[in-house]
Amino acid sequence: MKQSSGDEPAGFFTSRCVSFRHAFRGLGFALRSEIHVRIHLVATLAVIGAGLYFDLSINEWCSVSLAIGLVIASEILNTAIERLVDIVRPEHDAAAGQVKDLASAATLVAAFAAAVIGLLIFGPHFLNL
Repeated sequence: MKQSSGDEPAGFFTSRCVSFRHAFRGLGFALRSEIHVRIHLVATLAVIGAGLYFDLSINEWCSVSLAIGLVIASEILNTAIERLVDIVRPEHDAAAGQVKDLASAATLVAAFAAAVIGLLIFGPHFLNL
């Protein structure tokens, strides 16, 4: 196998680029096909706007960024799980329904946690207006 400089095999960076391309394709698919992902994106833009307006501290931005990432990632994982369940069990199945409900519940928990973070960070800023 050809070697690049260092210990990495030739093509390492090419394969990473391909991986990123697949990931961005998945993100694009989620944005185009899933209304909840688009709703979270609109909420994200509103939160970023509010964060810029209130000049959040670096720690506040870290918390907000993690909350945003958690919610969007959980929504995308929920979508992936639902699609996989539909492939594996296209007919109605109680256990498959429970799997979908659990995946959806994970997104709900992430959204509630993000809302709490939002209230803790933005609440004092709004009260000081």
